[in-house]
Amino acid sequence: MHDKFKGSEIGNFEARLSRLVDLQRSLCSKALPQDMEDDNPEATRRLATMQIPAIQPVFKFYSPGAQSDIVDHMMTTNDISNRTVAVAAFATNLNEVHEPSDRGRIINQALLSFADDNPLIRDNGGRALARAHGHLDAVQQERLTQLFHGNPGLVQQYNELMKEQQAWYREERVQLPSPNLDRSIDTIAGQVQRLPEGISTPEQAVAAHKVAKLVAESYNCAHNELIGRSRERSSLGR
Repeated sequence: MHDKFKGSEIGNFEARLSRLVDLQRSLCSKALPQDMEDDNPEATRRLATMQIPAIQPVFKFYSPGAQSDIVDHMMTTNDISNRTVAVAAFATNLNEVHEPSDRGRIINQALLSFADDNPLIRDNGGRALARAHGHLDAVQQERLTQLFHGNPGLVQQYNELMKEQQAWYREERVQLPSPNLDRSIDTIAGQVQRLPEGISTPEQAVAAHKVAKLVAESYNCAHNELIGRSRERSSLGR
C-alpha cells in the first residue's frame, strides 16, 4: 500500500508535468519565431523587447542547449540596446538559466550596459544587475565596485533599482484560476490556445507573459504538493 501510494503521487506529478511542458511548448511556439533572423533589425527588436520577456517565466523549461541558442543569438546582435533589454529579461530568475557560461555572459553584458553613456541602456543594465544580485562572481563584483568608484551617482541609481525590483517581484506574483490545480491547468490550457500566433505588440507580449507565469506557478504548486506529501509520509513513518 505504501509503495502504491507513493507511485500514485509521483505518477500524478509526472502527468501534470507532462501537461505543463506541452503548454510551455505551445506557448513558446506561438511567442517565438521559428527561425531567429540575424540580419533583420526589426525582428531582433521584437525578440528582445517583447518575445523574450513574454516567455521569461517558462524559460527554465528549455533544455540547456536551447537556452544557450537564444542567449547566444541576443548576445551577438550588434544593437547594444536590444542586448540590454534581453539581459534584463534573462536576469529575472538567473538561477533558471542552466549554463554557468550563459549566466556569466548575461551579467557581463549588464555590467557593460550599466557603464554606458545612454541613460536608457544604463538603466536597463542596472536593472539586470539588480535582478542578478547574488549571482555575481568575485571578478564581476569587483567590476561593479569599480563602476561605483568611477561614478558615485551609479550607487544611488543601483539602490533605487534594487527597491524597484523588490516591488516588481511582489507585483509579479500570480494566483491560479482555481484552488484545484488540475482545473487550473485546464483553464490555462484554454488561455494558451487563445494566444495569437506570433507576438508583434506590447499588449500581446503582456498577455503571453501572464499566461507563462500561470504555467510556471502551476509547476511550482505541483512540485510543492509532491514534496509536502512526501514529508507527511515520512512523518507518519517515524
